Amino acid sequence: MMSLVKNEWMKIFSKVSTYIFIAFLLLAALGAAVIDYKLSPETSEDWKQELKADIQEQQKAMEAKEIGEDEKAAIMDEINYNKQLLADNINPDLNTNWTYMAEWTTSLTSFVTLFVVIVCSSLVSSEFSDGTIKQLLIRPYKRWKILLSKYITSLLFAALLLASLLIFSYLIGIIFFGNGSYSDKIMDPASFGEFSPVVVGEYFVDMIVYWIPGFLVITTIAFMLSTLFKNQALAVGISIFILFASSTLNMVIQSFIGKYEWLKFVLFPHLDLRGYISGTIEMFDGATLGFSMGVLGIYYLIFLALTFFFFQKKDITN
Repeated sequence: MMSLVKNEWMKIFSKVSTYIFIAFLLLAALGAAVIDYKLSPETSEDWKQELKADIQEQQKAMEAKEIGEDEKAAIMDEINYNKQLLADNINPDLNTNWTYMAEWTTSLTSFVTLFVVIVCSSLVSSEFSDGTIKQLLIRPYKRWKILLSKYITSLLFAALLLASLLIFSYLIGIIFFGNGSYSDKIMDPASFGEFSPVVVGEYFVDMIVYWIPGFLVITTIAFMLSTLFKNQALAVGISIFILFASSTLNMVIQSFIGKYEWLKFVLFPHLDLRGYISGTIEMFDGATLGFSMGVLGIYYLIFLALTFFFFQKKDITN
């Protein structure tokens, strides 16, 4: 098995696209850091004094006779928000490698998904397109072992891309923003003005961990399509279409779940578990993390079983 995995690994790294994917992740992390550096205000050591000064100015503005009740209410909300920041010792302008990763790297994982889908959807179909499938199957290995080696290789490649993104982001974050504390408190990047403090390191780790199950299922779908279609372009095209259409399908399904209860068992509403962290990604009423994990687990086993079943039965005479 190890020799098969090693052989598949060498095939992946014999392609120029592999190095382009890794280089793109580096450039994406660098570009995001530049944007964050340009847009973010400078972090001041006297941020508490500045925040207190802002509160005093806001309180003076409240006393102005010409402002209306709605404006007074808005100013009062700002005062309460700033007081909560002081009480919880949260610097609103904090910018470190951890805040950069929490705000940007968690979004850059979408590139990892795209690149892994492209590779996975071509692992088997490319053997048919290139006419090398017969030479592969005449080797003294059972079909399921050959397919399993390809699947293991796809997971290893996915782990490599994710690790590359995390390492690039961490190091680039240190260069641009300095090495912050894992336990620093920040506002949830998706809180949109609401007071929602989180520990930056824990938030980042949770966002990555909760992303992985859906990513694993999408990767397995792409790998399954690679075994179903002999045409590499068709397998890659359908996989990418499913990837980009999943968010739209999720919104459509969410809008009908109230009418049709069975829709909660459809895959797409459960692909992004990060909605359970901050509540910013809409989940249907009654959805729980355990239920979503169960649905993902069932689909994962079904897709994996279909993949091995169809590959065992596949005709390679043509």
